Amino acid sequence: MSLAPFHDPSWEIWAHNSAAPACPRVDRFFDLHAKQVWKADKSWHKDYQTWLSQLPVPIYMQHHYAEVPQSIRYPKERILSEFRRYFTSQAAWMMALALTEGVTHLGFFGIHYGAACERDWQRPGCEYWMGMAEGRGVQLVIPDGCPLLRKPALLYGYESHDAKGKNIIAPGKPNQYGFDASKLTVIDMNSSAPRPKLAELPGEMEPNWAHSGHRFRF
Repeated sequence: MSLAPFHDPSWEIWAHNSAAPACPRVDRFFDLHAKQVWKADKSWHKDYQTWLSQLPVPIYMQHHYAEVPQSIRYPKERILSEFRRYFTSQAAWMMALALTEGVTHLGFFGIHYGAACERDWQRPGCEYWMGMAEGRGVQLVIPDGCPLLRKPALLYGYESHDAKGKNIIAPGKPNQYGFDASKLTVIDMNSSAPRPKLAELPGEMEPNWAHSGHRFRF
């Protein structure tokens, strides 16, 4: 976080709740949790509610709250009408809003999602939105030490296996997830025999692969 361009006024500094008290400058603040969450006691701030109510900058929240005069209702409906419904962190909501405003550069300072409780579900979502931004021509600024879009560092196929062919990125037994090939349903695509029913779909709906153009219908 110390590498962020707090001194450079050409950068807008956006921060969310637990990080903002450590920032010397914040231009927009985000706390998108429900009211019962942001009103609860915080281990990282002795009087978060009072501090929140006194912030002199816009604060994006689920609603405008009288207790937080600078609070602004986050435009959730507009964001969801434009983007995929995949938001696993506040950073994701922040990036989506920035994209609607024509952002050209996004910096990721102090955003690591390195803890085990975050890696499984918050970090993939953050990296998805980074890809969305980069695909729209936004330049990503990722400082040294930040693991986003850098782990694993080895290129799959070219660097991921050792000289004996062992996977050195994700070592483990091939059957570590309980996969049992003997339980698979094998379908001969060139046979005209009736196919086993693989899934129950609502009403008379047909699965997409029923219209795939294959000479035998399922």
